[in-house]
Amino acid sequence: MGSEGAPAIVGRLARSIMEDVSPEDYVVLLFSGEELRVKFYNNRIAISEREIADSARLYAVRSGRHALVALDDLSERGIRAAIGDLRAALESSPEVRRPPLPPPSKYEHNGDFDPRALEADAPSMVEAAISAAISGGARRVAGVLELGSISIHIRTSSGVDQEDRRSYALLNVRAFGAGSGGAEASGQGLSVSTTPRRLDPAAAGRSAAEISAAASRPCSVEPGRYDVIFAPISAAELVQHVGAAASAYSVASGFSFLEGKIGERVAPDWFSLIDHGQIVDGVGSRSFDDEGVPTRSTAIISGGVLGTYLHNTTTGAEFGTGTTGNAGIIEPGPWNLEVSPGDSSVEEMVREVRRGLMVTSNWYTRFQNYRTGDYSTLPRDASPFIEGGEIRCSARGIRISSNLLRDLGNVSMASRERRWVRWWEVEVPVLTPYVLVRDVGVTSAF
Repeated sequence: MGSEGAPAIVGRLARSIMEDVSPEDYVVLLFSGEELRVKFYNNRIAISEREIADSARLYAVRSGRHALVALDDLSERGIRAAIGDLRAALESSPEVRRPPLPPPSKYEHNGDFDPRALEADAPSMVEAAISAAISGGARRVAGVLELGSISIHIRTSSGVDQEDRRSYALLNVRAFGAGSGGAEASGQGLSVSTTPRRLDPAAAGRSAAEISAAASRPCSVEPGRYDVIFAPISAAELVQHVGAAASAYSVASGFSFLEGKIGERVAPDWFSLIDHGQIVDGVGSRSFDDEGVPTRSTAIISGGVLGTYLHNTTTGAEFGTGTTGNAGIIEPGPWNLEVSPGDSSVEEMVREVRRGLMVTSNWYTRFQNYRTGDYSTLPRDASPFIEGGEIRCSARGIRISSNLLRDLGNVSMASRERRWVRWWEVEVPVLTPYVLVRDVGVTSAF
């Protein structure tokens, strides 16, 4: 960003929009981030990278036409090009009447920001994770530590002019050990916080090693219907899709299995799912949304009943409910999702399973039908096969093929223990327990 500074750039962008576009409404969002990434593999640090990245989003309304443009080049040339793109998009977009942008409001920051996040002893944290994993039996350890700080500036034609500052600390550990038949067994461990002070590298390393050890005894299981314990990493991956389905944009577009379910029971009566605009260790936290509306906590599911969708001002007006502070100017979405805890230990949950599986992590989740909730996802690392309340081996070559709306209704237990999850497969931070779901479809991955 150089010597100009964020407020000056925001002002320059706003003036350019006003002078060259002449809108009735506009929003300028500027994101200024700095991140330290420490990558490690083969039990040692491979490289440390420090990156400073600035980007902006420009939104404008003129004569009922709306346009949104993103830019990563904040030079004079880049800004001129973005303004040209904004004009062109306004000329070609259809006329759609939307509510005016909201006026300034009262904004509060929950104080969960570490100004010294980038000054933490990153090598020591990585070494602690590696050491814990090796002590737990891993032969090889890899992963990445990300420490970052980001400032978000917003200026709108309605008078909003605010700045928010946030920090994050994300550790992803992969542990590898020897499996039967010469195959390599793997496991994943995470630690997620808004500050390195609350990161627990040793716990992440131990967890990765424990899962790798559990994967060292592979076995085959027949396709069928099983009770499945989703560990936090895999539970979070699915919960984020519930949050996406709760977006009013998804509902209005016909891409949500929660369409028409407001006021209906979709989960057991002890289950809740809350979206938090701000929460301690929620690395998606913001004090304002992309329209300048203060964020808040919104109960998507409470007592098992779907209570609301997530709205910006436009969808709130269309649905007759008002905004929930979740803009996305075009598509509202969740900030940080929290699943209610249960009252069981993980061991008690395992003992409740007569024939089933535990999925410790998963990826490549795909929906065959967003409207009905039919999906499939691939377990990876250890997937302990449970029989008679005891873990026998680790299932391999399987795919979960189920329905997310049915899975919500079939949740039967949850653990007291909860963990924050955020990594490249889980883009929305989720605080979740272990969750036991009855009657889940399991097929072959091949």
